[in-house]
Amino acid sequence: MSDGRVLRLLDSGVKFMGDSIHPPKSDLILFYEIQEPNGGNTWGGGEAKSAMQWLFLAPPGSRLLVSAWDSDEEDAHLVGQTIDITEIIQQAREVGL
Repeated sequence: MSDGRVLRLLDSGVKFMGDSIHPPKSDLILFYEIQEPNGGNTWGGGEAKSAMQWLFLAPPGSRLLVSAWDSDEEDAHLVGQTIDITEIIQQAREVGL
């Protein structure tokens, strides 16, 4: 990387050598969405806790998607791609978090 930060790839993941590659806090707006296996949306909103509650109430095979949005005075614009965090939530639940 050109800014001096170094990553070391390990079998167990990535080890950071120095500062994180992510900014401390983003001004982007996060939007959470529950998508059912048939493609329909059960719920959408801005609260992570509500999203997890809706995921656990949703039909099996539903997914929790997160998108980041930038907003000016009138319009919101999607930044990057939507991320499916269902597996992260399920793994956290399995280990008791």
